[in-house]
Amino acid sequence: MAAKNSIFVAHMVANSLKHTPPLGLLRGFATIRSGEHKNQLDMKHNGVVPVVDLGRLYALQGQLVEVNTRARLEAAIHAGKLSGGGGQDLLDAYDLIADTRLEHQAAQVRAGQAPDNYLAPSDLSEFERSHLRDAFVVIKSMQSAIGHGRGMLS
Repeated sequence: MAAKNSIFVAHMVANSLKHTPPLGLLRGFATIRSGEHKNQLDMKHNGVVPVVDLGRLYALQGQLVEVNTRARLEAAIHAGKLSGGGGQDLLDAYDLIADTRLEHQAAQVRAGQAPDNYLAPSDLSEFERSHLRDAFVVIKSMQSAIGHGRGMLS
């Protein structure tokens, strides 16, 4: 079984840490530094993907059969592989990031633009930026716990 294969698990853990939340110093965002999307956040690769990867790891650890991120996280909570508080925070972070991304894409479509995954923090209110930052902090904390081997894939 995959959960028993230490090489496979190590690759899964390493993969889950490749996509990091876009957090900078002093509670700021680490935006893209150059190119077409300069000063923007990649909401897919730095927001949604890290949570999807965490969900896969928790499903692997718990030998869970669920196939979507939300179901995997909920099942991991119920199986005791993810704490109730941490799990709910991660679900809330996932929902906020996914909703923010979809709202951005819907606004682009309404404006006659092709939807993308890149969002400028300056387009958000201070309230929205604060909550988005908090969501990224939750993800970073969960990734840090995995990276340090605390409570994961024993």
